[in-house]
Amino acid sequence: MNDFNITVDTLNKKNDCFVRYLFSNLGNEKIVLNFVNAVMDNLNFKTFETLEILNPFNLQKYLNSKESVVDIKCTADTGEVVIIEIQLQGNETFIKRTLFYWASNYSLNLNKGDDYNKLLPVISINILDFVLFDGIEDCYSCYILKELKHNKILTDHCQFHFLELPKFNHDKQLNKDLNSWYKFFIGGERMSNLIKENTIFDEVDKKCKSFISENPLLDVYKIKEAEEYFQRETLHRELEKGIEKGIEKGREEGKKYSTLIIAKSMKEDGADFQLISKYTGLSVEEIERL
Repeated sequence: MNDFNITVDTLNKKNDCFVRYLFSNLGNEKIVLNFVNAVMDNLNFKTFETLEILNPFNLQKYLNSKESVVDIKCTADTGEVVIIEIQLQGNETFIKRTLFYWASNYSLNLNKGDDYNKLLPVISINILDFVLFDGIEDCYSCYILKELKHNKILTDHCQFHFLELPKFNHDKQLNKDLNSWYKFFIGGERMSNLIKENTIFDEVDKKCKSFISENPLLDVYKIKEAEEYFQRETLHRELEKGIEKGIEKGREEGKKYSTLIIAKSMKEDGADFQLISKYTGLSVEEIERL
């Protein structure tokens, strides 16, 4: 886990806090619209003119784990609901989780007594930093409900899009915009190059600069980075030993350690102890002992 000054180019674009900020902060509708349309257009699905963010990012709710379970939820100008998930670790059980989230959001379209014709399509887009489908080389895949013998689509109300970042290799199967979004999330590509490929990244660049300039956001970003680092390290060690029970323990240890790091950093920067307590959950007495 590196400790250095964070810039737009070194910012981890897969960080959970950052992704929620970028895609669900009010005012960022054009950015999430560009991403969603890049995904939809890759297989010639209908694209959208506008998107409305239904679960705006709220830092305090995020810190208190009271944000909605779904990372980003939007509705299109034509009524479709779009849910976006970012998942850094997982296995085949993630498929069931995706189905559950889709079903939950689909059922929310209908109130008791409503006609079934009021149901609207729900589109699930999943950004994954792990390989979910071992037998498929493509970094992008889409699943719908289809009759097998006659290859007939049952309905357009159910779409599952999976973006498996580890499989990406400048794949020619992707359209230009989606190719740029893959490079953005994976990192290593300079923002100036992405702006040349897709003008929306000029706006993304501004949001990145705004994100890294706001201390509360950056502090939470660092907490998430520390949690992810310790979770990955613990998982790696326990898998080598063949002991899976250590995963949850590592996650909790990572949270505790990262909280102490951020609190100490804020204290050294002269932040008010009550403010540090608010964002870390530590008591004033614990902060004084740091």
